[in-house]
Amino acid sequence: MGGSKHSRKSVASAEPSPRSQTVLIVDDENNVRDLMSRWLESGGYSVITASNAEEALHRLETSKPAVALCDIRMPGHDGLWLAERIRQVYPETAVIMATGVQDVGPAVQTLRQGVIDYLTKPFGRDRLQEAVTRGLEWHRSAWDARRWRESLEQEMEIRRARLNDAITALRVDSDEALDAMLSMLTLTDRDAYAHGYRVAALAVSVARTLGMPDEALGTVEHGALLHDVGKLAVPEAILRKPAPLTVEELLLVRRHPAIGSHLIAQVPYLEPAVPIVRHAHERMDGLGYPEGVHAADVCVGARIVCVADAYDAMTRPRVFRDAITPNDALLELERCSATQFDPLVVEAFSRVIAAL
Repeated sequence: MGGSKHSRKSVASAEPSPRSQTVLIVDDENNVRDLMSRWLESGGYSVITASNAEEALHRLETSKPAVALCDIRMPGHDGLWLAERIRQVYPETAVIMATGVQDVGPAVQTLRQGVIDYLTKPFGRDRLQEAVTRGLEWHRSAWDARRWRESLEQEMEIRRARLNDAITALRVDSDEALDAMLSMLTLTDRDAYAHGYRVAALAVSVARTLGMPDEALGTVEHGALLHDVGKLAVPEAILRKPAPLTVEELLLVRRHPAIGSHLIAQVPYLEPAVPIVRHAHERMDGLGYPEGVHAADVCVGARIVCVADAYDAMTRPRVFRDAITPNDALLELERCSATQFDPLVVEAFSRVIAAL
């Protein structure tokens, strides 16, 4: 039984439902494809088939299955090559490998590369359905995760646009006007307002301790007050999540310095603070965000705000953790000195805290 017959059973949908029961079987042996197709169809699955990797990719263009079951040994491109392409282009399709005993090693290795399961030939109907059931569960989870990510991105764009409209509608040409703007923007998040002012007070004190000129202190203060303004575009579901963030959620949060710096760049009175807002989350080892540049290469104001922000965050309770003591927070700053934080700034910050 060839692939053309089963391909007529496919559900050609550009946006498959998370309840999709479609399985793509890729195997160069007709009798194997036929047997697996009958087994799965008797279990209520819709089946499409392909005899090689190239045909499988063509099937995938018109009908995105929930599960792809790929034989490893095929003429031309093998199943490992196909599995890699599916994971790259169709990341919500669960991939299962079918293999002979001699290929178990390579198949197991693929499990570390996003493949859900592998079947060792010969296998029975029950083992096949077990693997496909597992693949369907994985597919539904991946589909739900994508929809959740897209809804968060849409909400983030709406919030960013509203922030932009609010800021551009205001005339901010003094510290009083800046405070009025912050009061308005944080009307439903007074913790953010208070956090900004605590960080600003610490940052200005550190800047003085480091001998920065008086004319630079206002810029440091503005940068500290506004360092998290872009975070107001981040959905509440992420900011208030009582658990560690997923990779996708963390990537959304890490957009906020770029968003914030873009927002205030439109206000001439605040423009000097743009580099601080953009780079206050960069690290000395280059593992920060949003650009991943070494903090030694960004302005000292950003390095000061980075330390002050971290200290205030550690000494205040969060949704997912309790506050730590000021002394423990200073020890953590010292521990991360030269990797996350500028050592000179940490030393000056410690002197400021000791004098309080």
